[in-house]
Amino acid sequence: MVTVETFPARPGHPPMDVPLSDGMTLGELTEHLKIPGDTEAVIVNGLYARPDYRLQAGDHVKIIPFMSGG
Repeated sequence: MVTVETFPARPGHPPMDVPLSDGMTLGELTEHLKIPGDTEAVIVNGLYARPDYRLQAGDHVKIIPFMSGG
């Protein structure tokens, strides 16, 4: 299992535990969760991670939406 949370925390979206498939990558996890890869930053265990990062049991994944403004 990996723990996935959004930052900032969104009401009604608490951290969730997601079971891992054998050899699952971060990119596969974000696809599974239907998170667009080009609109989010993803941190694993406190470090920015690439989509090809192989997840390990106990990893903590934080999804951070990119902000825009004017």
